[in-house]
Amino acid sequence: MYGSAIVFDGHMDTPLRMVDDGVDLGMRRERGHADLPRLAEGGVDAVFLAAWIDPAFADGRARARAETLISAVREAASSSPDRCAFATTAREVRAAAASGRIALLSGIENGQALEGDPANVARLRSLGARYLTLTWMNSNELGDAAGADTVSGGLSPLGRDVVAEMERCGMLVDLAHAAPRTFWDVVEVARRPVVVSHAATEARGPHPRNVTDDQIRAVAATGGLVGVAFYPAYLDPASGRCGRDAIVEHLLRILEVAGADHAALGSDLDGIPRLPEGFRGAQDFGLVAADLEARGVTGDELARILGGNWLRVLDDGA
Repeated sequence: MYGSAIVFDGHMDTPLRMVDDGVDLGMRRERGHADLPRLAEGGVDAVFLAAWIDPAFADGRARARAETLISAVREAASSSPDRCAFATTAREVRAAAASGRIALLSGIENGQALEGDPANVARLRSLGARYLTLTWMNSNELGDAAGADTVSGGLSPLGRDVVAEMERCGMLVDLAHAAPRTFWDVVEVARRPVVVSHAATEARGPHPRNVTDDQIRAVAATGGLVGVAFYPAYLDPASGRCGRDAIVEHLLRILEVAGADHAALGSDLDGIPRLPEGFRGAQDFGLVAADLEARGVTGDELARILGGNWLRVLDDGA
């Protein structure tokens, strides 16, 4: 915890390393960005560990791949019950934090995990997945992705069915990576909060992956949030390099546009090739919190940005 705030990051790709490289989440390691020792050092109380589905698994292996990645997160929690716990609800996150443990949550990145069948939403939700990123860098049968070829013309009819089923099952719709038309189609039909788990703001860094002020307002209108990614290519696209202060600048832009109820952390650690200068990995989350305080964000607003908003959308999305 940072003070009394729960620190909650909305997107790390660490399960890929756990499954493909045999990384033990419980051991501190030199490579990569996150593990239990560094999360604890950084004061992180909860983290969404993403089950990223490489498009190469689209040949009938995507759902099984998602299940394998989710299982790896659950097994990591079972292996270190004194240090972490698998969680699916805000109540479970709070309970883990109160006992000094890190809550590990699962989200799925790339709707190809559903293999075209909305019934798989319930199956993956039953395994513990609490959000699904509809697209990745590639457009798919659910909708079109930012910067990718048009396949579905926005949110497809199948995508609409999936969004409805996700809301029925209590799985958050994640619009990170969504093309503008996909984004607006989802906002039009959404009845529960939507999230953008890991992106940055177009006003501070023009990039196809970043969200405009109008999109931030639209997410806020659903009760959702935008999690700021720590990738320099999003934070400062002109140079591809930046300092830790750029993270704060993008968070402050969301505050300016929509208020403190809609800004959050979505670092994308272990899924990006480089980090801002002055941020080494999960051990440095406390520095970001201190940077926000130095810019005048304190008290309840700080608590909402660091983790309170993720807790709220978990409750609202259930």
